[in-house]
Amino acid sequence: MNSAMPKAVHLAAPYLNLIILACLAAILLASATGADIPYSAMIIQVLLGGFIGGITNKIAITMLFERKWYLPGSGVLLKEHHKIVHSLARTVEVHLINSEMIQEELRKLLQPVKLEKAEKILNGVIDEFRDDVIGYLRSEKTRHEITDGLRNNLGFLGKFLNVTRIKEYEEMTDTIVAELESRLSGFRVSRQMLAKTIQRIGTLDDFLFSPNNELLMKHYQTDSSVMQLVFEKINIRKMVIDRLSAYEPSQVRDIIEENIRAHLLWLEVFGVILGMLCSGVLLLVTNAYPN
Repeated sequence: MNSAMPKAVHLAAPYLNLIILACLAAILLASATGADIPYSAMIIQVLLGGFIGGITNKIAITMLFERKWYLPGSGVLLKEHHKIVHSLARTVEVHLINSEMIQEELRKLLQPVKLEKAEKILNGVIDEFRDDVIGYLRSEKTRHEITDGLRNNLGFLGKFLNVTRIKEYEEMTDTIVAELESRLSGFRVSRQMLAKTIQRIGTLDDFLFSPNNELLMKHYQTDSSVMQLVFEKINIRKMVIDRLSAYEPSQVRDIIEENIRAHLLWLEVFGVILGMLCSGVLLLVTNAYPN
C-alpha cells in the first residue's frame, strides 16, 4: 500500500464510484417518495459530477490495461508492447544505468588504498587458501601433470638425465613440488610489495578510469580505460530489450500495473474530487448569474 494514501481512502478507492452511485440512488429515491432533503438538487449535481469524473478516469485506466470490444482503442499496453519495451529500454539507458552514472558512483566508492589494511586482507586470503593450494600440489594428479610436462618439454636433455638416472622425472617433480611448497608456506604480502605494485600500476581509480592502460593496450590494442572498454562491450539497451521481449505483452502490462497501482487509485479519487469541484463551481456560477 502506498504510505502517502490514507488507509481508509485506499480501501474505499476501488469502490468509490459505486458508493457515489449508491448515494445518488438513495437521494433520488428519497426525493421520489416525497422526502424533504435540504439542498437535494445541489447535492445531486455535485455527486453526479463526481461520478462522471471518477467513471471516466476508471474507463481511461481500463483502456490502458485491458482490451474491451466495446471500448474502441482499448488495450494500449497490449497493442503497443513493442514500442513500450523499446521506450523502457531507452529510459533505463539514458536516465538509470549508463556509463557516466556508474563511473561516477564507482569513483565515490573507491577510497585511497591503505597499505596496512590491504596487507591484512591479502594475507588473510592467502592464509585461508594456503593449505588448499599445498594439498593440490601434493596430490597425485598434480604430480603426474608436472611429470608429464617435464617429459614433454625438457626434450633431449630431460631424456638424457632420466635415462642416465642423473635426475629422473619423478625426482625432478619431487624437487619442484618441495620448492613450491616451501615458498608457499612462508609467503606473505608486505607493505613494500604493495607500495611497489601501486607505484607501478597506479591506484585502483587509475586502473579503472585512466586511458592508455598497459594491460589493455597489450591485449586489446586500445587506449580506452577499463570502464570505457567494459561499456563498449555491454549494450545496456539491448540487454533490457532482450529481457523484456522474453515476456508476453500481458506480463509486461502486469509489471507496469503492479508498480503504479496505488497511483492509479489516486487518479480515480482525483477524478471524483475534480468532478465534484467542477460541478460545485458551475452550480455557484449558475446561481450567481441566473440569466
